[in-house]
Amino acid sequence: MITIPEWLMGLLGTGFGAVVALLIRNAVSHTKNEASAKAGQAIANEAKAAAAEAQRLAAALERDLAQFRERVAQEYATVQLIDRIEERLVGALDRIGARFDQFLLTQTGKTSDY
Repeated sequence: MITIPEWLMGLLGTGFGAVVALLIRNAVSHTKNEASAKAGQAIANEAKAAAAEAQRLAAALERDLAQFRERVAQEYATVQLIDRIEERLVGALDRIGARFDQFLLTQTGKTSDY
């Protein structure tokens, strides 16, 4: 009968143990990689949702700004209108100045009579 020496059995047992240890380590590593991949996918999905929300907000702000500009263009005074108002105000001030000058002349004339 052929007997297997004990050292060969030890060697085979150690090799088998090493293979089992490698298989277990690979399984654990694979599980960690899957968990990391799932976490990474969740983060990517959140980032996509945040980007979509940011784009929606940017579009809404762009619409609001366009509406504001249109309202400003329709409601605020034009340069020509401001020029006309300025001319009317200057004319009114000139007339008030002329009346005040006339008043002073009449007051000066009355005081010289005394």
